[in-house]
Amino acid sequence: MSPDWQVRQRVNRVLAHRPSLNLDEWFERFYQRQGIAYPIAQFVYTRLSHYSGLEFGCVLPSDRLTEDLKWSRVCWFDWDLCFCDDFYGQFQVDISDHLDELPTLTVEELICLLDRSLNAEKSWDQTQKKLT
Repeated sequence: MSPDWQVRQRVNRVLAHRPSLNLDEWFERFYQRQGIAYPIAQFVYTRLSHYSGLEFGCVLPSDRLTEDLKWSRVCWFDWDLCFCDDFYGQFQVDISDHLDELPTLTVEELICLLDRSLNAEKSWDQTQKKLT
């Protein structure tokens, strides 16, 4: 199923009334103080923009994927599978067990989930190295 282009245009019109931040500004304003890894913010900023066609520099952490950004209507139907594959490809962390949670999250909750998943994997790897 393809995106609903009219819904995508409507959401982008709403977003256009907000300041547009480049990736560095978006990260510094919303996520740096929280200790979120820059690569996670970069991944979300670029990949979610790619999947949705939305101007992600205008998206706020409090925006809800489903209710505010109309995620299931602006993206291709398999965006979540691509997202998991892309995340695994970049970070070697499998987040597919969180697939059913993704549409119900805010952007900030999604970023925190990804950051926790990445940190948990790093911790696991470090523990394994210590044991060997």
